[in-house]
Amino acid sequence: MTRDDPEDVAASPGSPRAPRHGEDPASEDLQVPGNVRKPDDVQAPDENQASDELQAPDDVQSSGERGAPPVGRARLIAGAVMAAARAVRRWVGRSARTGRGRVLLAAVTAVALAIPSVIGFLLVSAADDGGGVPERVASIGVMAPLSGASADAGSSVRNAVTLAVEEANRDGTVPGWKLEVVAHDDLSRPDGGAAGADLFADNERMIGVVGPLSSSVAMVSLDRLGEAGLPVISPSNAEPTLTERPEAPDDRPYPTYFRLSGTDEQLSAVAADYAVHTLGRSRISVVDGSPDYGMITLAERFARDAREAGATVPAVHRVEGGSTDDDEIEKTARAIRDEAPDLVYLATGAAFAGELRQAFADEGVSVQVLGADGLLSHDYVERAQSLADGDVITDLSVPASQLPSAGAFVAAYTKRFGAPEGLDNLLPDGSSAGSASESGSTGQSGENSPSGENSPSGENSPSGENSQSGLSGGSETATPQGRVQPSADTRSNQRRGDGAAGAAADSSGSSDLSEQERAVQRSRDAELAVLRADAIPPVAAYAYDAARALIRAAAAVLPGRTEVTKAARAAVVDAIGAGEYAGVTGRIAFDARGDLRSPRVALYSVLAERFVPLQVEAGD
Repeated sequence: MTRDDPEDVAASPGSPRAPRHGEDPASEDLQVPGNVRKPDDVQAPDENQASDELQAPDDVQSSGERGAPPVGRARLIAGAVMAAARAVRRWVGRSARTGRGRVLLAAVTAVALAIPSVIGFLLVSAADDGGGVPERVASIGVMAPLSGASADAGSSVRNAVTLAVEEANRDGTVPGWKLEVVAHDDLSRPDGGAAGADLFADNERMIGVVGPLSSSVAMVSLDRLGEAGLPVISPSNAEPTLTERPEAPDDRPYPTYFRLSGTDEQLSAVAADYAVHTLGRSRISVVDGSPDYGMITLAERFARDAREAGATVPAVHRVEGGSTDDDEIEKTARAIRDEAPDLVYLATGAAFAGELRQAFADEGVSVQVLGADGLLSHDYVERAQSLADGDVITDLSVPASQLPSAGAFVAAYTKRFGAPEGLDNLLPDGSSAGSASESGSTGQSGENSPSGENSPSGENSPSGENSQSGLSGGSETATPQGRVQPSADTRSNQRRGDGAAGAAADSSGSSDLSEQERAVQRSRDAELAVLRADAIPPVAAYAYDAARALIRAAAAVLPGRTEVTKAARAAVVDAIGAGEYAGVTGRIAFDARGDLRSPRVALYSVLAERFVPLQVEAGD
């Protein structure tokens, strides 16, 4: 209901008006002294005049037949108030003379003082219960690339945080509060991160931030977010100096910052150990296209670790890893040809690495590639095609198919945001992709095998202890960007028409057909479960855990508060640092610097233009 305009009220025929000059203000209900002739002559009423004869201004009719001049009504009302005040004073005076009266007086005073508090409580309760929607709202920010080359990963982070917030609101995890998601596209660029930091810091409802994904974005945004006292949990930042500076190891650069991933220090150590001790490589060329933060880069860390492990590193080639400059790519390929390595470590963007892979072939270089996480992109295998088969990629995010606790998350995420179209069609009815007889046919051998001279086996094999069943050579999987790719064996089964299961049914007889069909269906369901899990970018599960860590802390801080203050944010930071719980990605607990206590490194093998989880290592 809107408030009427004052001019409209004054013009209404039924609204009260003051008597015009010369009209008699007297009426049947309002008695005035007999000597009144004009409104200006109205005198204050006698103190003993009965106040119950006064009529409220709203009772005065516009016809002029009832009512009194404004000045007269004001004087009458003032007289009534004064009379009431004198009556109250006389009662108080009489009550104060007796003990019983003093008790009664104290009780009346207490009731009078309590009335405002009771009214306030009722108003707040009515606001909270009105329609079942809490009035208080807290925001969780998402800083991630929502457009450009990294949009798949960034969008999955936003989706995962949205899922966590929706679950918390549904379950009433933060009593009296509703949570909302505010997402900002940082474009995976420093300027985008600076704009996002200003946006979130100026939001009075903001209780914390999930992101950013890029360490370069973090470096320009964390100061501003820290000034606002906002807790920040990144699912993927890898630059070690975000939590520890070499010149001041005991100083925490950003006290409100936490991360759920390991660091480049751990990534390079695992990669160097795998290259030297698992692959058996001894001469490794290094190409460095990683961001230079003014300190040691990821590629330089790898070169140091590889040398310490006993390998020879002829040179570290510094390139513009985000470009695809033909001259630079050809020059780098010729230099590596002359070094004659048995392994090349690439810490560049996916496009540069894919084109370099082609340039190696043009220069007659047949060598395996060990890549950093920048190569874990469909862009790499699209450009390199079959030349990338047998390459190994390292990453700080473990895929969902390798996370024992990820089943419920994968199901909820897929239900809320959908699975890639055509996923079920990749496994035709009657096929038995992933069977033992087929897995060997796609295993890599020789120089480009992930395990060196022999096909993958044991703990380094996709079918080893650390791998998910169904990820062997005959399975299908999806890239971390969600693009599903059929394996060579599935394509072979499709060409054959009826698969291995059909042949087995014919040889075993019709009595075994039903059992055989059930076995095929179980295999198919397992394959589809892996497809659905790995169609979700790995970083999404880490973003989901980051959001849940924020929500758990908010649930311990916000109830009983009426707004998000800097003190509330500080309390949330403390709760995050002290908290510990079992998350989708593993145990969530932070050390004194804000680093995850138990980070891990995942290794993928490239097979038939797809990324197959190979093994998971602790990032100690």
